[in-house]
Amino acid sequence: MRHRPSAAGCALLVSLALTLTACSVDDTPDDKGKSKEAVPTPTLALEPKDDELAAQVPAEYKKKTLVMGVSEYDPYVTIGSDGKITGLVPDLTKQLASQLDIKIKVTRTPFDAVIPGLKSGRIDLSAPSGDFVERQKEVDFADFAQSQVTVMVNKESGFRPESGIGICGHKVGVEKGAGTENVLAGLSKRCAKQGKKAVQPQAYGDLAAASLALQSKRIDAVVAPSASNTTVSEASDDKFETLELKDLLTLPAATAIYGIQAKKGTGLAAVIVKGLREMQESGTYAKLFGGWGMPLSTVTRSEMLLNGSKQSQTK
Repeated sequence: MRHRPSAAGCALLVSLALTLTACSVDDTPDDKGKSKEAVPTPTLALEPKDDELAAQVPAEYKKKTLVMGVSEYDPYVTIGSDGKITGLVPDLTKQLASQLDIKIKVTRTPFDAVIPGLKSGRIDLSAPSGDFVERQKEVDFADFAQSQVTVMVNKESGFRPESGIGICGHKVGVEKGAGTENVLAGLSKRCAKQGKKAVQPQAYGDLAAASLALQSKRIDAVVAPSASNTTVSEASDDKFETLELKDLLTLPAATAIYGIQAKKGTGLAAVIVKGLREMQESGTYAKLFGGWGMPLSTVTRSEMLLNGSKQSQTK
């Protein structure tokens, strides 16, 4: 997996979800045809520089502008038609940059290109991403949020599953490279045990493209974290509905701790953990999540850890 929405996010998704008839998105979508505008962010004073933490930033990162790679994931990340990137993650990035006295540039990066990008040095950070033990072997995580999978349906289609098994045999949109692909793989195994057809996953470059496909009824549902699905459905003029199906939550990767990813072994993620804890104590952390309408996605100070998850994507 890569979850409550904000008013700002809703304003964006109204434009996205309700003007889809003028859009054209295929199974490998790009940005063409998306009717989207950047939205204002909650106003919040920047964290002051912490000299002690700033001194702990690895030397290689003090000498350059760090690149934070992000993909479309409202309200964590919103990308406007003008290319402007807003959301909780960019706002959190500004706080960290001020606190640690470093420069960070936020840039669009496909989710499935994040780990290769971190390992090669093309990007230095990325968020949000599910902290799983398999990924910890490749990158470091500074844990900062939590998530659970949900199912979004188009109410006009009449498809409204009451359990995960009700999704068997249906076309379901997911974000390419995200842990939700593992959720659907696990669900398909359950389907087979009950003599039902496997789920037909349809992978998209981002969740906005999956929402477009749902609106045009090319897929039957979108499986994604609650932050994204709830944002879209609440902005859809009652066209979409987000469902929480309890049996899905027992599948691999259906729940997750979210982290800020950094290159393995550099020490950068460890400093960010300390920064997050400081923000939790100052109140900035709660204000950020509250401002973006996601108070239920916060974690406690004791859960802000370096590679703190023991969860597997596949077991």
